[in-house]
Amino acid sequence: MTSLDPTKAKWPQISAALERDIRAGILAPDARVPGAVALSAQWGVSLTVARKALADLREKGLIRAENGVGTFVSKQP
Repeated sequence: MTSLDPTKAKWPQISAALERDIRAGILAPDARVPGAVALSAQWGVSLTVARKALADLREKGLIRAENGVGTFVSKQP
């Protein structure tokens, strides 16, 4: 985990860090992605910030949420 730049919005920094891990293969397709509560604790941010970062990744098609199961890395084409 890298530290967050206090002069910039937090959610894009968290989203970018997770995106880098996904694209580098650190988080492989179908790997479980930490949920909002875990991200909040890991990065020291509010749940709202963590949820926004996850929503950004979902909008980009990099992760998928399965109700009652968890959030996973999408299979990349």
